[in-house]
Amino acid sequence: MNEIITTFAQALEKADVKPDQVCVPSDILFEPETVKRFGFDYFHTTRGRAIAFGTGLKLANPALKVVPFAGDLMTIGGNHFVHGSRRNMELTVICINNFVYRKIAGKSAPSAAQKFSPYSTFEEPFNIPHLGNSCSAIYTARWTALHTEELAASIAEALGKKGLSVIEILAPGPDYYTGISKVNVDLVRFYYDNSEIRNNEDPKNVGIKPDSRIIVGKFTSKERPTFIDQYNAQLSSVLGEKFIPHGIRSGADPGGKNGGD
Repeated sequence: MNEIITTFAQALEKADVKPDQVCVPSDILFEPETVKRFGFDYFHTTRGRAIAFGTGLKLANPALKVVPFAGDLMTIGGNHFVHGSRRNMELTVICINNFVYRKIAGKSAPSAAQKFSPYSTFEEPFNIPHLGNSCSAIYTARWTALHTEELAASIAEALGKKGLSVIEILAPGPDYYTGISKVNVDLVRFYYDNSEIRNNEDPKNVGIKPDSRIIVGKFTSKERPTFIDQYNAQLSSVLGEKFIPHGIRSGADPGGKNGGD
């Protein structure tokens, strides 16, 4: 069991969210034993489609806490993230950033084992918290996988937010398509040691640059109506009493897997 999975379990406990209230669509592999141990529903999706799957799950059962785990988020599936944020779908997006940077804080970063290319990457990475905030995500944060207490607190707080939250976790793995159990702790230690916490920093200032320490922290938290709230308000104004708000069903159990449809 690695730091991310155990921290996620701690966050659920901290937020007082029961496993049968949680659904995790993920394009990162979870071991079956892990899912069975924690007791939440899990869907392994096609690469880059965790947010799209999560949107469908949330619309089908608004009572669920839907937590898409996404790797390589801004290369594959970024458009789903942009529109999920714009719509303010009630999702807690956890982006496992496996990107291995060449240099951090002026120091050469340790390398993961080469799998696909013998050449170091040269492209500048997306500033994920800034992108999320720009697209109207209501909560943004970034931590390394070793900031376990802070990460658990952020996930727990995000689970209580009404709208799309994004938490970026820096967790280099052995290759681009690593399973979540394969996080390289020695690599992550480098990023942890070369990071600094700046809570409430403007997300536009937290891009990862080779000559600077990595800025981590909880950056933004705000409120605005969710997609389902806006949908219900709009159709109620048009249809009046004829309209039954989405998520409300006569005689339905309001919680867990038997929630409204």
